[in-house]
Amino acid sequence: MKKIFCLFIIVFSVIACYDKKSKNLPIEDEGIPIVKSVSRTIHKREFPIKDFSKIEVVSYYDRIMWDTLEYKKNVPFNKVLVDNYKLTFDSTKIQERVILNKVQEKELLNLMVCDTCIPEQISAACYKPRHMILFRDKKNRIIGYDEFCIECVGSRSSDNLNGFQKYCYSDMQKLLENFGITLFIESGDEKRVKEEIDFIENIRKSK
Repeated sequence: MKKIFCLFIIVFSVIACYDKKSKNLPIEDEGIPIVKSVSRTIHKREFPIKDFSKIEVVSYYDRIMWDTLEYKKNVPFNKVLVDNYKLTFDSTKIQERVILNKVQEKELLNLMVCDTCIPEQISAACYKPRHMILFRDKKNRIIGYDEFCIECVGSRSSDNLNGFQKYCYSDMQKLLENFGITLFIESGDEKRVKEEIDFIENIRKSK
């Protein structure tokens, strides 16, 4: 009799514990408890570039495909992109330029200082950079930059922005679209892909 009573107590405790946990979980239409996905961890940092006067956002077709300018014998894939406050690639190939206003600057910096990237968004082996953020001083010199490939989830940045590529690229794309940038190319977008191929072919033919 005592064994039966003890067994009853154990079963009752397990059921009560399960019911208590279930109340803290969202319920699907079928009435089955589901586990929430892990929320993004937001860790804010202080932005390292203090003396910039303006922020410029530029776009261009895949730089690796047309940038033939070497820098200290480094190929376009991994070369330093700014030397002596100037770009080390042909700036005439830039397609769009947007100078951010003060409100837009705050929006951009707020994204860059927050580590919000979810673990699932990891870098691919490719690198097809089409966007770049330039930080300029009062003399219009480039004192910091952040180039990135939204498609491949990769970046190149100046030393003073090392480690600040912890935002989600999808969030950056939405922000750039709000700023007026329109050059975004995805593998399934046949029209834009053809535009890029034609642009690169015309450069090669002109040489």
